Amino acid sequence: MIFSSYEFVLVFLPAVVLAVFCASALRQRTLAKLLLFGASLAFYAWWNPRYVLLLLALLGFNFTIGSWLIRSHGRAAPRLRLAVATAGVIANIGVLVYFKYANFFVGVAGDLTGWQLSIATIVLPLGISFITFQKIAFLVDAYGGQIQQLSLLDYGIFVTFFPQLIAGPIVHHREVIPQLQSDTSLRYNRRLIPIAVTFFVIGACKKVLIADRLSPHVAAAFTTASAGGPLDGATAWLGALGYTLQVYFDFSGYSDMAIGLGLLFGIRLPFNFNSPLKAISIIDFWSRWHMTLTRFLTAYLYNPIVLRATRRWMAAGKKVSIKGVMPPGALVRLLAIPTMITMAIAGLWHGAGWQFIAFGAIHGAYLVINHAWRNFRLRGRHGGKSAPATPAGIGVARAATLLALLLSIPFFRADSVTSGGRFVTSMLGAHGVDLRAAAHDRAYLGVLALVFLASQVLPNTQELLRDRLEAATAPLARHPGAGRGLAASATDSWAWPRVHWKPTVMWALMIGALGWYVVLQMATPSEFLYFQF
Repeated sequence: MIFSSYEFVLVFLPAVVLAVFCASALRQRTLAKLLLFGASLAFYAWWNPRYVLLLLALLGFNFTIGSWLIRSHGRAAPRLRLAVATAGVIANIGVLVYFKYANFFVGVAGDLTGWQLSIATIVLPLGISFITFQKIAFLVDAYGGQIQQLSLLDYGIFVTFFPQLIAGPIVHHREVIPQLQSDTSLRYNRRLIPIAVTFFVIGACKKVLIADRLSPHVAAAFTTASAGGPLDGATAWLGALGYTLQVYFDFSGYSDMAIGLGLLFGIRLPFNFNSPLKAISIIDFWSRWHMTLTRFLTAYLYNPIVLRATRRWMAAGKKVSIKGVMPPGALVRLLAIPTMITMAIAGLWHGAGWQFIAFGAIHGAYLVINHAWRNFRLRGRHGGKSAPATPAGIGVARAATLLALLLSIPFFRADSVTSGGRFVTSMLGAHGVDLRAAAHDRAYLGVLALVFLASQVLPNTQELLRDRLEAATAPLARHPGAGRGLAASATDSWAWPRVHWKPTVMWALMIGALGWYVVLQMATPSEFLYFQF
């Protein structure tokens, strides 16, 4: 079951919302939670019922480990607690490796040894990558003493909450469980409902009206490259741009719909996108794209690697920085190597294939170059401060960032490193440039230009609803991690006059008409791209 389908929009969602609200209205919060938990399991079972048992097993295992870590904080021996937490993390990684990477690793072993190795194809459970990272973060936080108390039912909803179960965002316990424990959630809220519906409708528009319509044109270009056929430069560039827009509006659309669904139940989920195609550097891009993944990798992988490397570096009597600037040796050991490791793992997390590792490595190199550039120009003529941003400078920075992204995106879409490399060489003119062939489908060119322009000048969903969302979720502000908004970016404000959603008749008519049109286009729903990751 996917969000942009008739069975979800017309049957499942209304039934679940009505049941939960009725239970809350009768002051039966435990029943409301049980209904939501059961509905989330049913949502997951719609795809493959047998994997519900795996989900429940992982839930029970992690709750048992986490509960012991919570109770033993300050009581049990530190080494024992560390061993238990480590075992829990390894077990979760083991499950992910088995289901997602076993076939890949067996294939790699066969290539290295020359032996004929094979295993039965393993079906990847939906959402296993997101679920695993969520549980790892929970265990690490429980080990660190950041969780005081926890009930099995609240933890069960935290893990299985259907708006974020399949493709994120990757949430922390502090962002969901305190809200579940508050009497403001799981009940009808007349201020949140219009905001929730607007988020959902805008997200559905991104998915159904934009991403799905770009898909056939994108697939044609990548199929040609995968088959080894010649692909002219203009068609390759349009294919790369088309896929960039497709994957952005597909995943951003899912995230908006997830936020809207969460708000229906009074649960505010974290934002996952902040106009990443407006980024002015690769560093800026990764702070805007799949933000909860970046947050997780930074907190649980990159920072520990850097901390360990820094301690060794300083123990050897070496300086981390000189007058605020990292020397080349420190830059390599304390920044470049941790960044490359983190991004290679980020690439592999997206899929079991060398092409994903290549994508991660390319972006790791981009980030290292970006950080090195910032590092060695810190003591420039501005005394360590950046020059004020200008529209022209922002435009050039955006263009350079987009160019770097487009040259890497073929590896994210291709079925192998070879076809990804073939696509990039076509972009660089290996097979010439045929402008007439690229301009053959003028309707597609028009859609592509319009969608790209929208990504550059229009406010994103959270900017559109920020003021009302912050006011409506003010009671959540007392819960750590909940109710957080996004600060406006100085590099975005010049592009478009501020537009704000309001609960008025005009906005209701526009969103209602848009929602009705989207529903009419759901006859042939397609899965979200991140379902396969």
